[in-house]
Amino acid sequence: MFYFDDFYGKKVLKSFLLADIDCFFTTRDFVLTSASRTDLEFEANQNRKFLTEKFGLKGIYTAKQTHSANVQIIKSEKYFYDDTDALISDVNNSLLILNFADCVPIILYSKKDNIGAVVHAGWRGTALKILKKTALKMSTELNVKLDNITALIGPSIGKCCFETDEDVFNKIVEDKSQKKFYEKKANKYHIDLKLLNCSQLEEIGIKNIDICSYCTCCMSDIFFSYRKENGITARHSAVLRIKGI
Repeated sequence: MFYFDDFYGKKVLKSFLLADIDCFFTTRDFVLTSASRTDLEFEANQNRKFLTEKFGLKGIYTAKQTHSANVQIIKSEKYFYDDTDALISDVNNSLLILNFADCVPIILYSKKDNIGAVVHAGWRGTALKILKKTALKMSTELNVKLDNITALIGPSIGKCCFETDEDVFNKIVEDKSQKKFYEKKANKYHIDLKLLNCSQLEEIGIKNIDICSYCTCCMSDIFFSYRKENGITARHSAVLRIKGI
């Protein structure tokens, strides 16, 4: 279950599944990247500086997100990753941040291994199964057992608002008999991206999953929404800190 929490005076969204871990989804109250909202650039810079100082870090691990299925395991002295939509860390005292404005944000974490990931899955990333690819990379390259992974699927555009044509629908939904993933209304398809990403994890045996019910488009007073705001918007973020042991 997700709940709003206070992070040093800023509203963030957390899950009881990982309540004791430094991981959360930000809101409009705690912007970390301004995107096309140049009026928020100073605030975003100050908030990122605050995070690094609060956690005693040299920098933040982040990426240029391109709606790809590219996944990188971070290296301790490399903070920025080009053309990447998922970051994995086994580096002690590292902070991962990716940014969103309707796409699906996911945090993966294994408490047993102290290894985690942040994933950006828009409809293209969902179709390319970036979330499944990230979890399998954690398993094959860092020896994380899949059933030790907890997944938080955060706030994104919901089935209520994600409306698309048949060409995009065909790229995203493989099994058309699974009506739980979509609904057809007046020749448009309403697709549940969060549920599709959840199914990718369930396919490989990950069961400890929390899915946020909030739609960023419906709740654009709390979250940034690219669709609702016609592209003129900032971003909310998925934040994960791998603590030092």
